[in-house]
Amino acid sequence: MNIRQHIQTLLTQTSQGLYEKDHIIALAILCAISGESLFLLGPPGTAKSEIARRLKKIFLDASAFEYLMSRFSIPDEVFGPVSLQKLKTEDTYERKTEGFLPAATIVFLDEIWKAGPAIQNALLTVLNEKIYRNGRQTIHLPMKCLIAASNELPAENEGLEALWDRFLVRVISNCINDERTFYEMLTMTDMPSITIPQELLLTDELLMRWQKQINSVKVPNHILKAITIIRKELVVSSKEENSDHLDYYISDRRWRKNIRILRTSAFLNGRTEVDRTDLFLLVYTLWNKVTCIDNILRIVSSSLFYDLMNEANNLDAECKKIVQDKYSDSNEEETKNFKIFDLLYYALKNHPIGKCYLYERDYKKIRGECLGLLYYDKKLKAHVIRKYDKYSQSSENSIQEDIKIVSLSKSNTSLVIDGVAYEFITQDNELSLFGSILKRIESTVESSLSMRTNKTIKSLQSRIEEIKISQNLFLSKEDLKIINSHANKIEKQLNVILAKTKNL
Repeated sequence: MNIRQHIQTLLTQTSQGLYEKDHIIALAILCAISGESLFLLGPPGTAKSEIARRLKKIFLDASAFEYLMSRFSIPDEVFGPVSLQKLKTEDTYERKTEGFLPAATIVFLDEIWKAGPAIQNALLTVLNEKIYRNGRQTIHLPMKCLIAASNELPAENEGLEALWDRFLVRVISNCINDERTFYEMLTMTDMPSITIPQELLLTDELLMRWQKQINSVKVPNHILKAITIIRKELVVSSKEENSDHLDYYISDRRWRKNIRILRTSAFLNGRTEVDRTDLFLLVYTLWNKVTCIDNILRIVSSSLFYDLMNEANNLDAECKKIVQDKYSDSNEEETKNFKIFDLLYYALKNHPIGKCYLYERDYKKIRGECLGLLYYDKKLKAHVIRKYDKYSQSSENSIQEDIKIVSLSKSNTSLVIDGVAYEFITQDNELSLFGSILKRIESTVESSLSMRTNKTIKSLQSRIEEIKISQNLFLSKEDLKIINSHANKIEKQLNVILAKTKNL
């Protein structure tokens, strides 16, 4: 049995009879093996203490300690009573720790925030360094995981920030949501007795060997880049209006511990390097307030696809620029090959009255069929056509003769006068050739844009498949739905861009 199968079997065994808590148990096992602590936020009666009891069963010769904190709790009740004999005979203040927290493998502390300052201060070193100072002794604790629970987060401005920061993984434990699962729970007669086969139990020797292997798990550059993006987004979020800077504050210690969690997840999933599914676990380590969770979900989900999102945004911007350049002034496109005479006029080919000009600005004003004026301009020694409106005037010092009202409309290369189309005189062959080359360049750019979009869509589909194949043991079905939802948004954006490129 490989490591992944080993952990999968432990998850299956320990989850029996606990409905909709398999994901929390998975995270608890992850914490225990990585040496981190877990905080469960939720109302009473949601199996928080049972999760701690189940976790103890996966370790060989493990012991557990449970305690419900209150305002009146004293250190003796958590760390053991003072040894009167030691105090009397050796004048040493030491506690008898057997059966209390310092001797336990798994610790569960309910209503953690009600602990008094003396207990809180001792817990700081217990959580961070796994040591307890007992009189003159420094005890290295056998504790694998401390699980704390409460139906509320620590109150602000009461000095609980340091203790709260020690809990790396934070999970909300709610009541059963699915109705069918709820009925199964109601009709269950007894909680099943959990017995883990001897060969599956985790020993200290096995854990020490795993710890060394976890240290060798690689963290690829794309994961580090994603973490950099997450850090930047957290800074942006902390600067938002009505946001306290501590809402999104992550200490360097927690970032280092986060990497440890990611490495442990990769190792227990049977991999030698961290992948994007491991990265998603940061949604359980980065939030400080419940109100921040949705934003953390968005930030971490985005980080899984940051490169593809950047490419999609670049493609979208390039597509919009092409459309803007191509269609923002369609008249420019239509007239760029027309030859300009006397700085202001386009000339018509083969008009029966001889040289005939159309005022350049009037060309842009012709929409559909309209009226125009046809007259002879002595200064130009040519006939001139102007769009007719009440503001129409000839150029200063021009002498108009034979004014005639005509019907005007236009096509891409012609002016239609009284139903007869006359083409415009165009640039010489060299300029036309240059225009043709530009068109080919534009066509190549548009084709490249389409190819890049298709390539990005394939990369996105490949990444979705990669996440699916990973089958990370520590992600829930809801986690995967969130990831897929984010991927679908990017895919939709890319498909819109692809449709635009086809219509360019």
